[in-house]
Amino acid sequence: MARKTKSESEQTREHILDAAEAEMLDRGVGKASLERIAQRANVTRGAIYWHFEDKSALLAAMVARTKMPMRDLRQCLSEHIPGAAPLELLKEMMLHGVNRLATDDQHRRVCHIVLHRCEIDQSEAASARLLAAMFDETRAALVAISHEVAEQRSLPAGLTAEDIADMIMAYMAGLYECSLRHPDTYRVEHGAETKIEALLNGLFPLPSPEQTATSS
Repeated sequence: MARKTKSESEQTREHILDAAEAEMLDRGVGKASLERIAQRANVTRGAIYWHFEDKSALLAAMVARTKMPMRDLRQCLSEHIPGAAPLELLKEMMLHGVNRLATDDQHRRVCHIVLHRCEIDQSEAASARLLAAMFDETRAALVAISHEVAEQRSLPAGLTAEDIADMIMAYMAGLYECSLRHPDTYRVEHGAETKIEALLNGLFPLPSPEQTATSS
């Protein structure tokens, strides 16, 4: 049997990931079968094990190919925002998430699998670790940029940059939940920019004229 080229091997890997995505979406991660994934991808089980150690590795690879690390997203957006103003960057990062949720079918499928089709118990500890890592990375990025915004805007009394990051996380998690659970009735993109601006203006209010006069 002729050896596969690198391009053919990568294509096989993508077919397997597509098949795993369909299988896990239909049956959930816990009940997904490597045999059925192989049948869907028209490969042998050995081919799956050549590319992936186990089902958890398949899930991680599915997430990796649709996930953009927050640090990379920020760097990409910074190149298109004059001065890279932190509040504008934060808004654009949130809008990017909304836009992907609204228009990227693969992203929606993988998010649905991770959020709703992973049975988080001892047998799915790897899925739990994956979710925790995604949460920690996102929260750390939001805390960092919230501190930067707080240097330019005041925070509501009693709230810290960490509190602000948690509120933004809760808002975005709610958007994902509503859109993925109720796609026919909840249009996540409807009024997205106006809503996000209203949220951020509430979390990072402009100083009042009295505060401005006192500081000057």
